[in-house]
Amino acid sequence: ANMPFYGRPSKNCGSCRERRIKCDRIHPVCSQCIRADKPCGGYRDVPALLFRDETDKAAWRSATAKSRAGEGRKTLNKSKADSDSSSMSSEEELSKAVVQNWQTDLAALISTIPASPSINVEEQGLNFFMTQFMTTVSGVDEGSFILSSSPLLKTLAVELPLREAVVSVGLAALSNVTQDYNLLRLARQKYVVSINAVRQAVEHPEKANPDRTLKLILMLSLYEMVVCTSASIDMWLVHLNGAAALLRQRSFERAIESEDSRPRMQFYYISMVKYFLGHAKIPPELLDFDVETIKTSNDNDLPAVGLIEILVRCMILHSERNDMDPELCLQVAIGLEGELYEWEQTLPERWQFHMEYSNDIQKTFHGKYVVYQDIWASRDINHYFWGRLLITELIVMSISKIASLGLLAPSHLELREQAMNTSALMAEYVCAGAASQLGFYGQGVPYRKVSRLPPLNGVFMLLFPMSIAGSSPAARDEVSEWVIEKFEFISANMGIQRARELIPRIKRVRAWKAECISIPF
Repeated sequence: ANMPFYGRPSKNCGSCRERRIKCDRIHPVCSQCIRADKPCGGYRDVPALLFRDETDKAAWRSATAKSRAGEGRKTLNKSKADSDSSSMSSEEELSKAVVQNWQTDLAALISTIPASPSINVEEQGLNFFMTQFMTTVSGVDEGSFILSSSPLLKTLAVELPLREAVVSVGLAALSNVTQDYNLLRLARQKYVVSINAVRQAVEHPEKANPDRTLKLILMLSLYEMVVCTSASIDMWLVHLNGAAALLRQRSFERAIESEDSRPRMQFYYISMVKYFLGHAKIPPELLDFDVETIKTSNDNDLPAVGLIEILVRCMILHSERNDMDPELCLQVAIGLEGELYEWEQTLPERWQFHMEYSNDIQKTFHGKYVVYQDIWASRDINHYFWGRLLITELIVMSISKIASLGLLAPSHLELREQAMNTSALMAEYVCAGAASQLGFYGQGVPYRKVSRLPPLNGVFMLLFPMSIAGSSPAARDEVSEWVIEKFEFISANMGIQRARELIPRIKRVRAWKAECISIPF
């Protein structure tokens, strides 16, 4: 029988589900049922609900429908391939060379493809991926409870070869949590299958599905974050470098040139993260960035376009800071920080956010969390937080250089204090926002306002802003302590080893930054 994914069910006990109240899920009986003196009803088998058996008749109907749809897609894809065929430009030749280098790196990672794991084990990996990394939004209002998930992830879960890639990430993460190394061995088998699927797409681009190939590369990057070691802490960038090279080829570039501007914007964000991790020069597409290159028919995405434009200029200033007069660097940084502040002040209603307070210390940042109006906006606002934090740090470092030249003025000290306060505030917002996006509060979004769910819950991309906040010398000690605690939690409970490996880096960078921003008197 088929075992399709049916979404993420409630883990509450039977009595709390009937009464539609929050359940603390204490075993063997929850405290709400004890207080109400009601029979608890017990807890459900979540994996069994996630993957329900279909009857043979239902499975036959599903297979028939998929077969008919598949025939239609084959005809359409063939027509599109015939009409889109064109000669490769010199730029594509250059990108092809980069891709070939990337393929060489991939070839070193694999040898042969072992036998496939059992279906039951695959479902464990898929289940873990869905429950830990997919987007879910929950809300409690007057006794009602809703839970929704991204349609894209449901597609990934049932279509090969994307399903293989998703299973590899899930099994690897589950292996880290359970310390079951047999699962890691099976995860690597799936990883090898995914790499070979990407290699086939690169070698035969005329037969490839660019959108699917890029999603496969994303999953390969997530796998590297999950199995990360101290010697391969940024190995995930290898695959993203390959994706960047592919996107310079015309056939693949078209995959993200659609009415949905989100894929291209995410590509720009990741390119900036790569730069600030110190592993890349500014890529040409960002050096020549123009807001007109992001075509969007959705007005709700316009603030993101504006944010990217400001952050690109922040990145360029950062790359040129050592060759600039420190006073000039300071003035440019002050101007950019002002633009970021103005960007926040002029956000439309759907993009607005604010800090809230709670007695729940465990699932918040010391009682603080951020409420958003839109999930996609919350992801962009993460970049605003770390961008503004880094530009204020650049202000402080420029003032330190001015002081070392004996040119310090009282106005510099005032600017330094303002910048340090802003850095500390942004570090707190990073943590409070991360608490919302990882905790009980429905990712900080009122559930009635949920639309256009992102495919993933954002935990992988939260690692960067959290590490920036944790390593900021302007932030209070409780920030770095909270970040380290959450990284340990993410590693132990979600299986993302990169979170644990970032902890020593946070401590080193924090010490280095503290030395750089010190002012000699």
